[in-house]
Amino acid sequence: MKTLLAIIAAASLVVGCGVFEEEQTTADTGASNVSTTTTTTGDSGSTTTTTDSGSGGTTATPTGGGDSTDAADSSVTGQRISADAHNCAIKTDGTAQCWGANGQGESTVPADLGTVTSISTGGGGTIEEHTCAIKTDGTAQCWGGNSEGQSTVPADLGTVTSISAGERHTCAIKSDGTAQCWGLDNDDQSTVPVDLGTVTNISAGGLQVAGYTCAVKTNGIVQCWGDNRYDQGTVPADLGTVTSISAGGGGMTQAHTCAIKTDGTVQCWGSDMAGQSTVPADLGTVTSISAGGTHTCAIKTDGTAQCWGANGQGESTVPADLGTVTSISAGGVDWDGTTCAMKTDGTVQCWGSGSVTVPTELQ
Repeated sequence: MKTLLAIIAAASLVVGCGVFEEEQTTADTGASNVSTTTTTTGDSGSTTTTTDSGSGGTTATPTGGGDSTDAADSSVTGQRISADAHNCAIKTDGTAQCWGANGQGESTVPADLGTVTSISTGGGGTIEEHTCAIKTDGTAQCWGGNSEGQSTVPADLGTVTSISAGERHTCAIKSDGTAQCWGLDNDDQSTVPVDLGTVTNISAGGLQVAGYTCAVKTNGIVQCWGDNRYDQGTVPADLGTVTSISAGGGGMTQAHTCAIKTDGTVQCWGSDMAGQSTVPADLGTVTSISAGGTHTCAIKTDGTAQCWGANGQGESTVPADLGTVTSISAGGVDWDGTTCAMKTDGTVQCWGSGSVTVPTELQ
């Protein structure tokens, strides 16, 4: 059996968007986003990897086993998974593999990429998909859609510990803990607030024509900036401190944000048209969260997954044979949702719409 330790799919944000979010041991994402992180992006997403992590940084560290004969060529490593029109994974040899939509080359891994420790897929469906990764030397490289410069890494970025590919903008946490964003800035989503300070978690989210970003400051307080048409960037007064954040969105009509509080409970805000921001009463405490376009998914402390919100494509119906998981990502565009999860045996399972078929060599 090919063992998968980390995988990323384009979250609509995701960013996925999808952030994504990081999965921390806690937080996420999804998701974006920490300690052990798997950030979501959600869709829009945050990704970080912290060997990371949306999404502070997450670093991808191998966590899992599998047939030793397959480890070098087909197993996946890392701490992030996200879902949407294209997906990416880090294999145990440190190389990246992507599949799904490839209209702008988002699934074509650059020949000069080399090995990476973190990867994040962003975009609002198939319109402007892009992918970013953190190389083993700490530098970032992005590819795919670049209409707004979201794949052009700033020359002054330096080394980073976390990266999150949003809809048409990208954000990263630099080695000194400060945040830097680039790409579309029509809503100031790429303009980092001067009072932000250092952060531990970041997640780039938004819609096809608007974006926003949320980060967790080193004191645990959340700060968001950019588009706020659904109040997705208005941090609730009663939120308190958090360990992970996931900025969602995707398509043209929905955006919401979810966070894991320091007591392990979840709080979401923003659009709730499909119930994606209404946390189930039976959810309990979680270790990972991912805000998608119109649905949300989390990993409970017992390792099982739970999703809520839109379910027109079955994206919120957790498969009966899923079992326990270590990472999860909610993605999709508008009402067309996708979910992917990494199971405890290292394999990946996806459901809903979109690129849910995992390549045979990665199963």
